[in-house]
Amino acid sequence: MLRLYRAPAVLAVCLIVSVGFAVHASHAQDASTADKPSDAAAETDDEAEEPDPYAIPENATAEELVAHIRAVTRMRGRTIETVTKSANTVVDTVEAIRKLDDVDVELLSDSIQEEITALNFLVRFDPKARKRLETLIDELAADERPEIKELAETEMLKIRIEGARNASEQDQRALIGEIETMVAKSSMDRNQFALAYRLAESIAASGNIDVAASFYEQLAKWMKDSDDEMIRNRADKMIGAARRIRLPGNPIELVGKTTDGDDFEWENYRGKVVLVDFWASWCGPCRGEVPNMKRNLEIYGDKGFAVVGINLDRTLEACEDYVAKEELTWTNLISDQDDEMGWDNPIATHYGISGIPTAILVDKAGKVISMRARGKELDRLLEEQLGAPDDTEDEPVKD
Repeated sequence: MLRLYRAPAVLAVCLIVSVGFAVHASHAQDASTADKPSDAAAETDDEAEEPDPYAIPENATAEELVAHIRAVTRMRGRTIETVTKSANTVVDTVEAIRKLDDVDVELLSDSIQEEITALNFLVRFDPKARKRLETLIDELAADERPEIKELAETEMLKIRIEGARNASEQDQRALIGEIETMVAKSSMDRNQFALAYRLAESIAASGNIDVAASFYEQLAKWMKDSDDEMIRNRADKMIGAARRIRLPGNPIELVGKTTDGDDFEWENYRGKVVLVDFWASWCGPCRGEVPNMKRNLEIYGDKGFAVVGINLDRTLEACEDYVAKEELTWTNLISDQDDEMGWDNPIATHYGISGIPTAILVDKAGKVISMRARGKELDRLLEEQLGAPDDTEDEPVKD
């Protein structure tokens, strides 16, 4: 479910947007001296001063307060000050709704979810927001209405999921059990998917690969049975994620077409150390790594280092334009089917790629030795696999 302050879970996540706040344009203009009103006009303007658009309307109904939440959300602006002001107003407005009698429980539940989302954003900037969030969760947990109590239970589950990376295997399996109980009550919805996916990621990050891979596969089964078409369509990505996290120490298979339309021959790279780079021209971190990749090709290219790119642009033209501009010399793979571009690239789906850059280093035998081969880590791994860089400086001539 997309909420006022929430961005889609899973794929692209950026700083502020990752917690649900999209920052929009705000402009201010300075009045010139010639445009300044006279004293009499100023007094008139003061008397006609418009009300504060953030002010919570008095004696408003729940529906009117919800409309106010939507209005202040549209005024978030681009600065931290305006976004936090908007978020604080959302919190205060929902609190006003909670004080009303006989509010429809569905409207109340949706409003409280907005408050929780806003508070989760505010904790990044305001220490007091953490206390407000904790107090809210305690109050919700004590509510007798199942729909409201469930909000607290879900939020507490989120907190434990965030800690799953450092949890014991027993605790990780217990969290999986809670998700399973939740999903068993109905078809998997987007909130359940977001929780389950985050848990799978946290367990994978802990290094408990067997548990994480099995959970990704179970998640895929739930997704295939979902009533939500978007969720069903992403089930193969979860199977791919299980396949991806099992890659270290195992072969990676690459099949597809090059940007020239030729069949890619992966076997031709045996005996080389290969960087398999999932990238797109719109991805800033991907572009930022290009100089390092070029530098390492200059150092290690003659020693057996090669790069293969898996491009996730939406069009072949976008890929080719960037390759030409940056003079990239390595082979790039991209689908020749319109419905297999971008994130739907078959190789990206096969390995459950949900974030880029993803830089996978493959040894001479075709087995994966690193899933994070970027920056200094790529330098280190190449020296480990191919030896120290040659000294390019001539030795001084001796008499």
